[in-house]
Amino acid sequence: MDFDKLKEEYSKCSECPELCKSRSQVVFGSGNPNSDILFIGEAPGKNEDKQGIPFCGMSGKILNELLSSVSLDREDIFITNTVLCRPEGNRNPKKEEIENCRSRLDKLIEVMQPKVIVTIGNFATERIIGKTGIKSIHGQLFDFKNEMKVVPVIHPASLLYSGRNPVMLQEMKDDFKTILNVISGTKK
Repeated sequence: MDFDKLKEEYSKCSECPELCKSRSQVVFGSGNPNSDILFIGEAPGKNEDKQGIPFCGMSGKILNELLSSVSLDREDIFITNTVLCRPEGNRNPKKEEIENCRSRLDKLIEVMQPKVIVTIGNFATERIIGKTGIKSIHGQLFDFKNEMKVVPVIHPASLLYSGRNPVMLQEMKDDFKTILNVISGTKK
């Protein structure tokens, strides 16, 4: 299956009746589908649901800043979420909703074959490598199917909640340097 067929297949997904009611559209992802870097977030929020683009609100501005800190931009990566539809009231996705989106995410990874998967926050990190505790594992390298590396990162919203704590911002920038090092082949 190629990228466009996968996107088309999931554009009208109806696996989660509750999410189908709360979404205005399926937010499949954005950026470069041929990228070596796949970012995976949690779920679309209100802005993402409205615009159809992951991380297009305030968290997206921080993500852009972090990308820029390593000379990357949105066209250099592809970004999607653990679930493609907005949970009502921006609640956390339920386990069954994450499971319903599992095969889609697995197919996306298979189609893209990225060198590095960047998991944003606990939901994506648990889904991909089975670990939580993002504050203690962020920036570390994990193997995924012996073919790809995974770099968990702190969710950009955490920086907003911290009042843009400069220590946290530097940690986040350091994590993005790790991502760049994997792509450039200096970390394996």
